Amino acid sequence: MDEALRPRQTMKAGDNPFAPGRLERVLGFDPLVAGTTWQALEEKWRALGCRAAVTGRRGAGKSALLRTWAKRCDSPVMLHFNEQRRHLDEADRHELAEGTSRFWFIDGEDYLRRSDRHELREASKAAAGILVTRYRAGSWPELLHLTATPATAAILLERVSAPFAERFHGDLDQRFRRCRGNLRELLLECYDELSGRKVL
Repeated sequence: MDEALRPRQTMKAGDNPFAPGRLERVLGFDPLVAGTTWQALEEKWRALGCRAAVTGRRGAGKSALLRTWAKRCDSPVMLHFNEQRRHLDEADRHELAEGTSRFWFIDGEDYLRRSDRHELREASKAAAGILVTRYRAGSWPELLHLTATPATAAILLERVSAPFAERFHGDLDQRFRRCRGNLRELLLECYDELSGRKVL
């Protein structure tokens, strides 16, 4: 019997193919899944003056794109903001000051307070380029809008673990709706289910 189809039992965290740390290593961001290429993205970014935003709903892959792109650059400046972190602190300001003529990658820029967004934008004039993630582009030129679909989720499941992907394909549309299109939540739900945790 296929291992993925055996009667369900609790799986150790170290054996779970959907463990968060493993997801980061295995998936990253593949522009082909979003219908583009690194070359096309880089060319468009240059055409926008190397100052633009990647947009999309929560869990659509914005942060993964930013992290993967930053790894393609030498000594990038990388800052992350969210509901709990909504302002620039002194460590951020120091990093930005030291980041002159480097590429800046700012995840969750729209979480910042208005005054801090303005400060960041002014400071970014000294950067070689800046790419931010936001839910909506706002005043930033939009480089790419990411849209998650059940088909996207199916591709990611296969890449994480083809044997276990089959286990989740049967009700994938329902899972996708339950997670409100958030691919990160969907993959973590798979982790919880294999770990024996109750999924509501």
